Amino acid sequence: MSEVLATPTKSATSRPTTTRNGSADLQMLAQVEKWMATIREISREQQVEAKYDA
Repeated sequence: MSEVLATPTKSATSRPTTTRNGSADLQMLAQVEKWMATIREISREQQVEAKYDA
């Protein structure tokens, strides 16, 4: 005997709540940009140290 599992589906008329999630998306993007800037800074520091060690 096979069992059918019902999974919730979104209706074709539903739309994402962009106004509510848009602010969170922008905050997350700003945080990612900060992390990327930090990573670039660390990378530059490591390159400078490598030049002095060579």
